[in-house]
Amino acid sequence: MFSIKAATRLIFSKKKKTFINFLSIISISTLTIGATAMIVVLSVYNGLENTLKSVYNDFDPEIKIVKKENIFFENVLINKIRSVKNVSAVTSVLENKVILQNKEKEVVANLKGVGENFIDQKRIINNMTEGEFFFNQNKLDYAVFGRGIKYSLGITSDTDFQNIKVYSLNNTGRLNPMLLQQNLFNQKNLKVAGVFAIENSFDNSYVFSSLLFAQDLFNKKNMVSSYEVKLVDESKIIRTKEELMTLLGNEYSVLSNIEQREALFKILGTEKFVVYLVFLAILFLSSINIFFLLIMMGVQKRKDIAIMYSFGAKRFQIRNIFIFQGLIIGLTSGIFGSFFGWVITWTQKTFGVIQIEMTSSLITAYPVDFLLKDLFNVFIMVIVVSLLASVIPSIISTSKYNFSNINKSFV
Repeated sequence: MFSIKAATRLIFSKKKKTFINFLSIISISTLTIGATAMIVVLSVYNGLENTLKSVYNDFDPEIKIVKKENIFFENVLINKIRSVKNVSAVTSVLENKVILQNKEKEVVANLKGVGENFIDQKRIINNMTEGEFFFNQNKLDYAVFGRGIKYSLGITSDTDFQNIKVYSLNNTGRLNPMLLQQNLFNQKNLKVAGVFAIENSFDNSYVFSSLLFAQDLFNKKNMVSSYEVKLVDESKIIRTKEELMTLLGNEYSVLSNIEQREALFKILGTEKFVVYLVFLAILFLSSINIFFLLIMMGVQKRKDIAIMYSFGAKRFQIRNIFIFQGLIIGLTSGIFGSFFGWVITWTQKTFGVIQIEMTSSLITAYPVDFLLKDLFNVFIMVIVVSLLASVIPSIISTSKYNFSNINKSFV
């Protein structure tokens, strides 16, 4: 208690407005600004990550099952997958590259043929901007096109007189001198049922059709390229994934929604780690003020230290005074930094003060998400940096050499 009270009085003394008082304020201010900035930047990364997850969840299934060796495999696993308790819906999917043609305009796209119960997954249907989500009407084949493909091909969704030609490579063909006599492509027609819009990478490259249409076009009767699974309780995704892996064996890969975009989220995680390192370096630079503050305080307060020493204060108690000064500065900075960081993050999340000036952006304001985990990490970093900055001054100020000098000057 003696060391804590002495440290508090030395830092917050109001008797004299000296340079040391000014340096104390500077030390607290710089660490507070660093902690605030770190919390805000980490909150922006959290907001970006959550925004990306939200966007990809509109397109990606909660669980995707593919075969490790072959792109295409027989459609015989639906009942097995449905037997898992937490599985709500299973959709068979056949996906491959195609060429879409509307008059003179052509686009390379991914045609995704999906089973009839795909609508139960409740994903693309929530992102429709035109028309409806259906694949068959009056014995004609329909498809739902991405908005980017719509613009590239000049598609209109309000007429039944427009046919989109779909070409896929006929992989049963063999190259030989009679090449011109072979039909290298399968060709079918699709009408436009509707248009969806999620994000440019999807809108510019995906078309949804019925599974039967895709199987016929690609010559893959009763074949699929993946299964897309919707869960009853998404919070149990890890356990459900493990059950499916046990049930299906090593031939198949069972991917959660995060694992389907693993590379992207790894990049975000790496960038966030780099942010921690950069701001840790900034906090260390800011802590130099604490170092010089305590060194100067040890010089200026040598008579006070000598008095405490002559009244029986132990060397470790004097040393603790300097360490507690660093701790108090760190605690004060951490509290203020956490508060200001939370206020700035809350203001941005609530009112969207800083806008994204891009017409093609999915959101109008920079996304932020305040996490207690980040606050705790930043708070601990500020405390540790402050303590490290106070160790050397505490040792210097309580060395035998300094005490002898102090006693001589005091006498």
